[in-house]
Amino acid sequence: MPITGPQQFDLEVFDTFQTNDPAAPVAGTDIVGTVGVTINWNPQGTDLTAKGVEFAAALWQSPGHGPLTVYDNALGGGLQPVGTVTWSIVTHVLKKIEPDTPNQRQRWAITPVIQLMRSFVPKDGSPPDAEVAFTASETVRGNWMPMA
Repeated sequence: MPITGPQQFDLEVFDTFQTNDPAAPVAGTDIVGTVGVTINWNPQGTDLTAKGVEFAAALWQSPGHGPLTVYDNALGGGLQPVGTVTWSIVTHVLKKIEPDTPNQRQRWAITPVIQLMRSFVPKDGSPPDAEVAFTASETVRGNWMPMA
């Protein structure tokens, strides 16, 4: 179906993290974030408008995106807090031309990407640790146009 204007959809990211919190689920805490994406095509669907690709603020399911306290076994038994963990979203867009040489045409392939970042900050003052916990993307293709 030809594209005639903005396209909207959601991308979701997930993580399960073990906080060792006695009140948290034994299998770990589930983190889920949803980001709305709008790809702003021109009326012909052959290129992006000046707005390009827009990402909405993340919507977090309970328990949110932190900070959550992380516990570990202490010497002599019992649990003690060892730091906090938080999640955030990083976005970027990949943009590529797809040629159809036999038919002398081409189109844009636009891939919005969201990454769920997990950051752990130790209570003992050692450096924080950040890593990509999950990546979600979806490629959307514009309408065909004559090759340049």
